Amino acid sequence: MLRIRNGYLLHMPYIIPTTADIQTAWKGLETVHAGGKAQNIGVSNFQRSHLEAVLEVCSVVSAINQLEYHPYLQRAHDYIPWMREHGIEVSSFKTLASVTVGKGGPLDLPLSSIAARHNTSTSTVVLSWAVDQNIVPITTTTNVERMDEYFAALSLRFSRGELEEITQIGLEYHFRWWGKDFFDPEDRC
Repeated sequence: MLRIRNGYLLHMPYIIPTTADIQTAWKGLETVHAGGKAQNIGVSNFQRSHLEAVLEVCSVVSAINQLEYHPYLQRAHDYIPWMREHGIEVSSFKTLASVTVGKGGPLDLPLSSIAARHNTSTSTVVLSWAVDQNIVPITTTTNVERMDEYFAALSLRFSRGELEEITQIGLEYHFRWWGKDFFDPEDRC
């Protein structure tokens, strides 16, 4: 089990001017790590080319890459397995996009049906879908009932068919909430 405590993430490689600057920024995080000020260091919103640049110079591999990940943005070109091959875990933000800001897409009805069959919410279904893929979903709420729903995602089990239905329908529809200015509209990485 991945345990991230007292860590720092290097965010937004898109505003770092050059690959050399990304590498220098990473080396700075390694200095923080070596000094005991962070038990873990990682990245956020890094694409493969950014991570390849870090891997060229690192003495400490990024513990995690936090990126937008949900049924409508599952990251193409085997990006998730590639990161794991290099020892980099995946954390997702905007995991609930398909039931919040992406509502109105082709998963609305299937998610509602699955949630009804299990007497739970669509949010719980999507979070459980992410957990099933060993993705660490990050979400926020101040609503206690929602916190309970989110916590339930850790113990609910859906059938392989239900989870695969979410995956396959999600792959047919593309939606990106964050960083639209940095990507081609059809970019799925």
